[in-house]
Parts: sequence; C-alpha cells; structure tokens
Amino acid sequence: MFLIGIGCKKIDDQAISKPSDKIVFPNMLINNNLNSLNARISLTDNTPAYIFGDTSKKTMKSSKGTLSSSVTINLIALLSPPVYNGEVLQASHVRIVDHYAYVTYNTQGPRYLGGVDIVDISSPYNPELVSSVVFINQETNKGKDVSSVDVKYSPSTQSNTFLWITGADETRDSAFVERYELNSSNQFESGQSVNFSLKGYVGTDVRFYNDKVYVTSGTGGGLTILDSQMKEVSFMNIENARSVDVNKDFEIALGGNPGHLYNPGIWDKEIGGANDPDAKSILRLYNKFALVALGEEGLKCYDVSSNMPSAVISALPGPTVPEGESPLDYVTNGVSVSDNGWVYIANGAGGLDIAKIDTDGQLTWMGNVNLESSVNFVEASADYVFVARGVLGLKILKVTEN
Repeated sequence: MFLIGIGCKKIDDQAISKPSDKIVFPNMLINNNLNSLNARISLTDNTPAYIFGDTSKKTMKSSKGTLSSSVTINLIALLSPPVYNGEVLQASHVRIVDHYAYVTYNTQGPRYLGGVDIVDISSPYNPELVSSVVFINQETNKGKDVSSVDVKYSPSTQSNTFLWITGADETRDSAFVERYELNSSNQFESGQSVNFSLKGYVGTDVRFYNDKVYVTSGTGGGLTILDSQMKEVSFMNIENARSVDVNKDFEIALGGNPGHLYNPGIWDKEIGGANDPDAKSILRLYNKFALVALGEEGLKCYDVSSNMPSAVISALPGPTVPEGESPLDYVTNGVSVSDNGWVYIANGAGGLDIAKIDTDGQLTWMGNVNLESSVNFVEASADYVFVARGVLGLKILKVTEN
C-alpha cells in the first residue's frame, strides 16, 4: 500500500478549462454552476404525508432525555443522478453532516464511472445542489466508482470541509480511499487529493472519527485505519468487509459471506445473512447497539458492549416477497438511525420501513413508506431522510417530530 498525491500544480495550471463554473481536470469533472445543478432537483408539493408513532402521547423516555413519540414524513424533492455522455450514474451512498448531504454514485457492471453531489439542506423545504463531480478521464474513458463518503465539517472554525471517498479505481484495478478539501463554499474546486491504495478491489464504506479514517474493502481486503494525514495506523484482514461504524466507545466492522461482526482485536461473531458477495450491507451504531442490515435475513440488533456479543437483542425480518417476484429484490440493504431513536430501513423493492429503537435495544416496527421504487440505501438525520434509488436518483424526505 502506498500514498499518491494527485496533482502538484496550482489550480489554474492543473485545470484544463473553466467555462460557466465547470472545471475539467485530467481525472474528474467539477460542476459548480448552480443553475445547471439545480435543474436536477424537482421540488414536490410536500405530499403525501406519512405519520408514524403514538400520536396520543407527547413524549417517550430515553437515556438522552424526552423524545418525540411520533414523526410526520413528507416527500419534498427528487434529485436526479448525474449523466455523463448519456450514461446515467446510480446513487450508492449518502452522508448527512450538519446542513449538507453528500451523495455518492457508481455504475453497475464492468463500467467504472462514479461521482459525488453536495446538497445544501439548510432551507427546510428547498434543498439546493451546490457542487457535483464525476470521476472520469475524458481521454482514456477510464473512471472510478464511489461506494461511500464521509466528511469532517467544522462550522465553528474557519477551516474548510475535508471529504473522504472510497470505491474502485479502474486505472489501478484496486480499492482506494481519497481525501479532498472543499472550498469555503463547501464545493469541489481543486483536482488535488491525497489517495491511499487499499487491499482488495472495492472500497465499501468509510468513516471519519476523532482524527482517524476507518475504511472497509471487499474481497481480498479488510478494515484499514488511517490517521488524519492518510498514513496507515493498522489493518485487519476481513473477508468481504462490508461496512464500519465508530462512536466514542466502539469501533465495529461488518463482513459478509456470511455476516460477521468484528470488534477488532477483541472478538468476532458470526451473525448470518449477507450471503450475496455483490450486495451492499450496512452497519450503524446507536449507543452500545449495532444495527446490521443483513440482506435476506433482515435487520438485527446486537449489544456490542460485552467481551462477546450475546444472541441477537431484537430483529426485524426482511420484506415479504410477493408471489412471482425475485427474492433478490426484496432484501434489507441499508439502515440508518437518528439520534432520537428513529430507525430507517432500506428494503429494496420492499420500500422504506420505519422503526423505533428503545434504550434496551428493542426494535418496534412502525410502518412502511411507499416510494414507488426500490430503496437501495437510506441515510437519516433528525430532520431529513435521503433515499437512494439507483439510476432513479434520490428522494428527499422531510422529518417533523410531533
């Protein structure tokens, strides 16, 4: 593994052209033209509305205080994916930090073509796309797929946002993790980056926490931990590593074929599911609980605070497969949990499920949002839910606590 600094010249020297806020670099195309970008966002009339929870009670109790007992969810916008020379990219991952959402894209099959969108969600019902990049070399037609993204956003300081992506790079035929610095407007501006080559062929998930970068990579890879300067701290071999999450108490990784949970250097536990080597599976921490999307085996919750996790604390089954439909389309691909205990579950053709998790790790199913499309990935905050639908782009939902 080695470090590569991409681009050593100043921006004006490195960029090939800059027409109408569009910047062309050797391996990426940046678009900061707000007019053309926001033509990709279609605002809705905030309907239909879905209400989940017990509206007869004002609050529920939690270790963090009192929480709303119900939420109203409105569809507020559609975000269409980037298109390059007629090729439509598909949404692969979303990360919401402060008042921005960062969306990644890739392309199915042997084609390598991905990108990143940055969406300003500070206006509650008027999200704006402020920057977009497509990773492609126009001369060689080789690009990179992007599987996951995370950022270091410092609103209380004058420093710019740092953004990390991971995925697969066609030029090296290997997994990578890469760091970019955004400009003061939280946009891509420079083609300069710091790139670290990972073991394996595809980077699958990336998390930044406490000045460390945690990255998983699939077949032949594992869990790589880097410092803030993109130098390796440690590596753990994990076959078919799928996802990683970190909080103040735990660093937990997920592997597949079948599903395994890892507390690096302490324990590993087989938990089943996640048998499709090409499918996405997501792990997310909520306090001392790991919520794990396990494909055909639905969603499972584990207490990871002991020396070895006990049996599953609670679980929700995968979606029901209608007669005549493919079971491969009705699987639990993703999960996201907001600080107030609302859990959002991406169930493929089964849509978006809503649940609650209590302080004991018990999951309670609350209902389903019919988005008339397959849900491949979900990311939630207290105020928004971003639902990825592959080549159909994203649906942006507004969450209101009642």
